[in-house]
Amino acid sequence: MFELPNSFENSGNEFIEVFNRNSRLIPWFPAILIGKEYQTALYILTQINPKYIVSNNSGIGYEAYRQGIPWVAGPYMNTVNSFSLLSLKENFGCTGSFISNEINKNQIKRIKKPDNFRLFYSIYHPIVLMTSKACFFHQVTGCKKYIVDNACIQRCEKSSFITNLKGVSFFINKQKGRYHDIHNENNFLNTDITRDIPNLFDSLFLDLRDVKSDTKVTADKRAIIKMFENHLNDELESSKTIHQHISPTTDTQYIKGI
Repeated sequence: MFELPNSFENSGNEFIEVFNRNSRLIPWFPAILIGKEYQTALYILTQINPKYIVSNNSGIGYEAYRQGIPWVAGPYMNTVNSFSLLSLKENFGCTGSFISNEINKNQIKRIKKPDNFRLFYSIYHPIVLMTSKACFFHQVTGCKKYIVDNACIQRCEKSSFITNLKGVSFFINKQKGRYHDIHNENNFLNTDITRDIPNLFDSLFLDLRDVKSDTKVTADKRAIIKMFENHLNDELESSKTIHQHISPTTDTQYIKGI
């Protein structure tokens, strides 16, 4: 899967070329698309022919449905119950959805998916606490500019961290073409769900982007993928091996829920 940016410097033709050249690549649309950026995202949607898309933006998802493109509701839509799934299918023509990582094992077990509907779950990812167009770096590391303009969104690429009075760190991340994110100090990792709820999900998702946090990954991405494949095949010690190579992590919400 390939996540599109929040902002496009031109018409988006370079992304159209990427998707048309790589037919197996799944477009991933972000939650926040404002004004002309939303229109550019719609234009990209009309120029590609993916087998399906993932969208955290319901407007993009509905337009995909109108164009006959299957779409999956992304994890930032925070789908937490069976009624939400049914509404996504009946009112937005959705063909699948990620289940929120904020609910616990017992809450997930009670979910019933509609017929002919796919369920996804993100088993490993950096935890985004906040996304904003406003600059987070001005008060943390300083910047000579006093206003965020299009050049900032397109070209700025920085990372830093802040620590609160309890000693908890939060990581600030800005990538080119994207808005500012604040990440949790540890990434989310849940290997228990494959055994706790073995038959509910059609796909499990890994976010292997290099997003800075306190979580350290001590193997290359091909090796990490192989570890998760072994885990899905119920190989002994596979979960322990994953946690040895990806640490520290958290799965507090899977235990605590909402």
